[in-house]
Amino acid sequence: AMAEIPPLPPSLVCAVGSKDTTLSDDDIKSHLMPFLESLGAREDVLILPPDYTRLPSQAGKITRFISEYYNFTTSAGASKDDPSSKKAKSGTSIFSESCPNITILPALGTHAPMTSQQIRSMFGDALADKQPDPFVVHDWRNDVVTIGTAPADMVRSATNDMVEQEWPAQLNKLVWEKRHHDPSKQPHKSLVLSIGQVVPHEVMGMANFNKNLFVGAGGVEAIN
Repeated sequence: AMAEIPPLPPSLVCAVGSKDTTLSDDDIKSHLMPFLESLGAREDVLILPPDYTRLPSQAGKITRFISEYYNFTTSAGASKDDPSSKKAKSGTSIFSESCPNITILPALGTHAPMTSQQIRSMFGDALADKQPDPFVVHDWRNDVVTIGTAPADMVRSATNDMVEQEWPAQLNKLVWEKRHHDPSKQPHKSLVLSIGQVVPHEVMGMANFNKNLFVGAGGVEAIN
């Protein structure tokens, strides 16, 4: 008999807004908070936002909202001890019952590491000043592991017969260790969140989503 395959965790893809509308903080939280609450308590969280080149995506703000939800940082004017601030208008909890450690790995790809000023501008003072420093620099040449390959026929089909060779799927080691672990040996409840804005990209076709992982947190062989 075949082993039962565990269900995949939920994925949040929002198709809201337009070129003529803007999303308020409450609009973003109305989608983000129910999603986080559906995931349950966690012991550690790894967040993969894009870097400063994607500043307008609001990924920095979303990262801040996630860190506040998990009680890692505190938003200005909010207190988790104030009962009136524990629920959003939708009735969803603003704060998690868990207090996981949070690590933030900007998906640099081949880009230079973010400066301290860029981190402060994109992610806010609370995360920029947090100690120990939650930010980790992705080293695309050394800190990766090959987790598998896309077969040559798949590559050929995707490139309209222009390329016919296997493609190595590579990820930052930290991402793979958090996501791929043996629950019997590592019972901790880890969570990896890849966040950002899915938009057209001049080279890859679409930016963010899988690109955030396999390019933003990918390795030299895969990217080249």
